[in-house]
Amino acid sequence: MCHLAGYIGNKNCIPIILDSLEVQEPIIGAQATGLATMNDAGITMYKTVGPMKNFKELFQIKEEPEIGIGHTRYAIKNVKNAETNTVDKAHPFWNNDKTFVTMHNGTITNYKPYIDDLEAKGYEFKSKSEYYDKETKEIVVDYCDSEIFGFLLEENLHKTDDIKEAIKKSCENFQGQFAFVVLHKYYPNQIFIANWMQPLYLSCSQHSSFFSSFEVGFKAVKTLLPCKFEPPQNVLITLERNNISVEQLLHHRSPPDFSPKKDEFTKIVLEAIKNQQNDVAGIWVFIMNNSEKIGLTKEEFSDLSPINGLSFSPIIYDYLKKLEKKKIIERRLEFVWEGGIEKTPRYKFYLKK
Repeated sequence: MCHLAGYIGNKNCIPIILDSLEVQEPIIGAQATGLATMNDAGITMYKTVGPMKNFKELFQIKEEPEIGIGHTRYAIKNVKNAETNTVDKAHPFWNNDKTFVTMHNGTITNYKPYIDDLEAKGYEFKSKSEYYDKETKEIVVDYCDSEIFGFLLEENLHKTDDIKEAIKKSCENFQGQFAFVVLHKYYPNQIFIANWMQPLYLSCSQHSSFFSSFEVGFKAVKTLLPCKFEPPQNVLITLERNNISVEQLLHHRSPPDFSPKKDEFTKIVLEAIKNQQNDVAGIWVFIMNNSEKIGLTKEEFSDLSPINGLSFSPIIYDYLKKLEKKKIIERRLEFVWEGGIEKTPRYKFYLKK
């Protein structure tokens, strides 16, 4: 689970995007931060490990571009193996000839065959690295699954001039959760988002359009873009300066339909907090390991989430906000060691005393 933000309009996009990412990152992000902007000279990318504080200290950006996309990353494997949290694994990613960049919120669970096929065709994964697994006592070759999308899109753009069809083709057999964003130098007035069923909010005015993973990300543009909406699932979204269009992404698949029972889900969230699994990611892992408590066998949970892409993180966060509003729990902003970063901002939730 990660956080996304992007802007196209008549303002400097950089403070808008960075401010949006900064208010989102304690939810489930901040292990790495990235930004890509575009102007007449092309696309420029900036990224580093760590939260927005690290990013702002490292990059003093003077340009004032009017289109850009940003990303703050969370990967569960980074918590266990800090070596996997590297700049090369941070988003966005270049394609092979650096004509466009992509970023991703989610996890592609069937990524390995794609990597094997793309490497056989000569694609070089910048995110590829090795680390020593202390449990198995083996050297592990590690990739960021998100990088495959840019190379697949490049392959499909060789077959069609229609970028939307190429995006759809690139997504058609993915398993897992995904919202992919594309910024392409040959499409200087558009941002494309392929969203299967990840959290996303959009807004558009006469002069600008904006998107953010979580509603709180609109804090940066609440006066500029006061109206926002959630698009449906399984959609390809095109943002322009004064327009947002939405069309179906995949015609051969439908997102899974799942609504947790309120009492069951509230109970498991509170149980996770009592067991000191008290942030969004920790609660997600607790639910994954105890799915029978919400009426799902391990096989049903796997089919629903790792295979068919339902993301529990936004559901968990919505429940946490409701419990917080009822004063059953309280939220604290803490700074934790995570993914090799000493002061990663993270919202932790505790039972009210």
